[in-house]
Amino acid sequence: MRLRSLFFVLSLAVTAFVRPLPAQTSPVSPAPAAAAETDPWLGTLSALLVDRYKVSGELQLSWNRARPANASAASDLIIINAPAELAPQILVTVRATDEAGRVTDHTVILRAELWRDGWILREPALTASAVDIVSLDTRRFDVLREREAIPADTSAELNFARNVPAGRLLTWRDVVRRPLVRRGQSVEVLATDGNLIITLRALALQDAARGEPVRVRNPDSKKEFIALVVAESRASVRF
Repeated sequence: MRLRSLFFVLSLAVTAFVRPLPAQTSPVSPAPAAAAETDPWLGTLSALLVDRYKVSGELQLSWNRARPANASAASDLIIINAPAELAPQILVTVRATDEAGRVTDHTVILRAELWRDGWILREPALTASAVDIVSLDTRRFDVLREREAIPADTSAELNFARNVPAGRLLTWRDVVRRPLVRRGQSVEVLATDGNLIITLRALALQDAARGEPVRVRNPDSKKEFIALVVAESRASVRF
């Protein structure tokens, strides 16, 4: 009887030990890219595709169909045809030159993942409140499958466009760019005309965020023109 009781207690301890953690208590990372480490083609193709598409992040490739059996693993590769953009599955035509100088073309199907850091909220957020990076954690996500997620290196000033719960990736649908210039506000405009640089005050006729054009009016001449928002209550224009 005592042995049976001891076995029951140990069973409870093991169950408690292996109980899974709640979802999203720690950053989610991709599985190791073991395939790229063992197949030189995948490593080379990954580098070629990153350069071709100018993407940021960690690109991981795997075979949807195995590498052509008649292609040497040590071949020099160039890509001669590929889709207009990366996708979770892509069809790529590769020209391979082996050690003997033989050249062959192969059409291969690849599975692709592009991993970057994104933002998740520690606490729920309310509509119109500012997105404060200090209150956010990061989590890895696959850009090719979660295209709306906001990369954690985004520098734009943002406000929440709706109430957002804690614990999930922040997406572009959750936010709007925060206006640095508001309609009816007096704005400092740096005007450049050749080597001549002057500063003037103008009235903003619309809201605009950093890097966006804003229509302003000179209060003296009543002339309207377009300037580019560069900071809080500041814009620049070239004449």
